[in-house]
Amino acid sequence: MKVDETKPIERSPPVRHRPQPGEVPDRTAQGGADERPDSRDADAADEAVDIAAFHGLNQDDLTEKARIAMMELIAEIGELRQELARNRKRIAYLSNLADHDDLSTALNRRAFLRELSHAQVLARDYGAVNALLFVTVENLKEINERYGHQAGDEMIEHVAAVMLRHLGKADVVGRLGGAEFAVVLVGHDTGRAHDTADGLKKYVEGQPLMDGGIEVPAVVGVSVHGLDPDEDAEDALMARERDEVGEDSPPQQA
Repeated sequence: MKVDETKPIERSPPVRHRPQPGEVPDRTAQGGADERPDSRDADAADEAVDIAAFHGLNQDDLTEKARIAMMELIAEIGELRQELARNRKRIAYLSNLADHDDLSTALNRRAFLRELSHAQVLARDYGAVNALLFVTVENLKEINERYGHQAGDEMIEHVAAVMLRHLGKADVVGRLGGAEFAVVLVGHDTGRAHDTADGLKKYVEGQPLMDGGIEVPAVVGVSVHGLDPDEDAEDALMARERDEVGEDSPPQQA
């Protein structure tokens, strides 16, 4: 039997990544913004060759003007990508700013209503139960009078931060205005909500605000409102006012 003569194996040249249709070459992956200008120019030149090769051209097919134009185009695309990344960060920052209270880390009323509505939709769809807590800093007026309004503002921020540390990740804290907060307890029936309210009151009151070396205690009142899955978010926030005028049974204080 005749054995064919074997030929030496030729090593293939290193395979350069070729951009896929619609793919923009990523210069940031090659070193980022700290690269020297000559390094970026070399990268742009390499990318120009890559793109040309992808379209069936080789380096000899490109005139000097074509190479320069392609390099300028790639540089412009890179700048546009950076501008897009900056704009996305700016949008995320503004979105966060629009959702949060101006004095604290809690959500503002509008964002809180949105989250409460989402929780109610999930409760209806999956048969879950939610509860609502109303939290009031009852001694805020005294703090303002004794320590000044700056201390009062700091107390609002402090109470919000303490509640967020104590509550679960799924629970939502919002500031309704003034000294009033509300909390959505996701998946809490009324009995469990009262237990959470008791613990929250003790925890907040056990964490005084430090103001210039002086301990400023918070006195908070917490009431519980069990949410019906069909209850509208706006109506739920009005439950406290209805309770105060006697339309519903009074909320239990924690």
